[in-house]
Amino acid sequence: MFGISAARLHRIGMFDEPDEPVSVFHPISSTKSPELIRRRRTIAAEDVSEAEGLRVTTPARTALDLRAELGSAAAFAAMEQVVRWHLLGDDEDLIFRLGYPAHLLDEVPGAVAALFAAPIDRLARGAKVAARLVSLASPLSESYLESRAAFNLHLLGLHDFVQQVDIADGRRLLTRLDFLFRDDRVALYVDGTQKYVDGGFDVMNKESRQHNRLLAMGYKIVRFKFNEVLDPKTFGQKLFLQAPELRRRCGKPLVL
Repeated sequence: MFGISAARLHRIGMFDEPDEPVSVFHPISSTKSPELIRRRRTIAAEDVSEAEGLRVTTPARTALDLRAELGSAAAFAAMEQVVRWHLLGDDEDLIFRLGYPAHLLDEVPGAVAALFAAPIDRLARGAKVAARLVSLASPLSESYLESRAAFNLHLLGLHDFVQQVDIADGRRLLTRLDFLFRDDRVALYVDGTQKYVDGGFDVMNKESRQHNRLLAMGYKIVRFKFNEVLDPKTFGQKLFLQAPELRRRCGKPLVL
């Protein structure tokens, strides 16, 4: 299996993926039925692994293949998840309890090279774009939505953000910021809906208090809803409307 089918077996996060037949590679024939899509293509043995007892493309190769099926943004999110798993494991509760290692980001270039360099070399097409995407991948995105937000920032040429930044208020931890532009003290949050479903008014009241305290400390806060993150144009318009000072920070945008 490959593509979306492999991503589901690897439990790679996706959103709004099409409900399509199972996709498999075959070395000599291509066929299609309501249940199965068989594409004629040879996959190197190094790009094949096993998930739930089935032969599938490796997580890294699966992330690369998703670009053709779901686009660059979804592929980037998958790449970030693969890098995160490689460096931190897949137990998010444990990651939360232990926190991030001090030198985690120093390990990223080596991890990206180990995971993706060879699979990218074996791609029949799209290798240059894939290499650009993986060079920007971080293990610090904690959700599909955060990866999509990071992707949007890179599209805008805003590459100098930091993620998962703890903000102290005196001796206590006030909050953790999803994204921060340190020099301008502009903080970004991307808000999924599930935490409000689970936490209700308690979560909303807590975030309101945190928001007001951050403002008092000199931060500018920009919050993005789920659908705003999924639309890069809407994301950019809102960001620059509320934090126009970031325009001068724009460097070379990600070109796909």
